[in-house]
Parts: sequence; C-alpha cells; structure tokens
Amino acid sequence: MMEAIIEELENPQKKVRPLSGLSTPVYYDWPKILDQNVQSEILSLMNKVLEKEDTIGFPGPLSKEEGESVIGSLASSVATGSKHLLLMREQDTNRIVGHLILSPSTLPNCRHVAEISRVFVHPEYRGVASIRIGMREVLARCEYLGIDTITLDVRANTRIHKLWQALGFDTIGIMQDYARVNGKSYAGCYMYQSISVLKDRMSILSS
Repeated sequence: MMEAIIEELENPQKKVRPLSGLSTPVYYDWPKILDQNVQSEILSLMNKVLEKEDTIGFPGPLSKEEGESVIGSLASSVATGSKHLLLMREQDTNRIVGHLILSPSTLPNCRHVAEISRVFVHPEYRGVASIRIGMREVLARCEYLGIDTITLDVRANTRIHKLWQALGFDTIGIMQDYARVNGKSYAGCYMYQSISVLKDRMSILSS
C-alpha cells in the first residue's frame, strides 16, 4: 500500500488509484490542553504503531511509566504553546487515529522555522487522502504562526523517508549512526522544504 501512495504522490497526474477519500471520514484539530483521556488515547495509538514499527524514535511499545513521561512532557509543551499537536480523529467516534507534532524554533533569528516530528497514523487510516488533508492542516497552521520553512529528520531509506521525498522535501544531509535499534546502527536524513513550495505541491495533488 505504501508503495502505491508514494507513486501517487510522486506522480500526481498519474493517479494510480482513486482519490475519493477515506472509507471512514476523519477530521483534524489542534488541542491546547491534553486531558488524561486524550493522553491515554495518544499513548494507546502510539504503542499500537510501535508494535510493528520502530522508526519514530522508540524501539517498541512504551511501558506505563515511560508512556506517562513521554505523553506528560508533550502535554506540558502543548499547554505552554512551545509545541503544537495535530490530531486526526474519526468523525463519528472522535477516536484519535493520527498524530503529528509541530515545534516552532525558539531562537529569535529562526522563528520562521518549525520542525515536524513524531508522525504516526493508525494502519487503517494511511493513504493519500489523509496525507493531503493533514498536510493542508499543517500548512494552514504554519501560515497562522508565521512559519516559512519546515524541517524534519527521519531514518534514511525507510518508507516514511520516501514518503517525505515524494511530498517534495529536500535533503540537507545524511548523518551516520543516527539511530541504534537492537544493536544495529542506522543512518538518518535531515530534510526541509519551504511552505510556498509545499503549498504548490499540495495544490497539484488536490487537482
């Protein structure tokens, strides 16, 4: 499935499969406060993804204590406004099925730059439709915050790396020994793109 998504993003005019949308409607929101129920739901989704994937910074599902620390720290950052959290939810049930963190730079000379991190989506909701809608939300948020450039880093040569490439992100550089999982070393790729270029890219994908 991921290969078809990447092909479609790289060749938007080809449309290798229908773009009518998701079978279950979703919506996005940017919460300012994460109550305990939301924190628990985020951790549950995160651990479900980590059962099969280890590319979002953790080698596997988090323990209760680890999870409470990670999500609690995120909740504090969201409450202070230092990080912005995008949640994807099922329209009918409000169940959280996707997650993305946007972190504006705190340096005075770099306030036009923000970093995307910890992106994960429930396996049943992965597809071009959710990517297009989610990226539009991110771009709108960046414009609201005065962000002109997005940066990110990702384990090199993974499906998510290829997905960011397909969305138009350019490579800044490669870092060897970026991550170590079960004793194995992996390279990482640092990437960036301007909001204006991404907007043009998304307008093509939406046509």
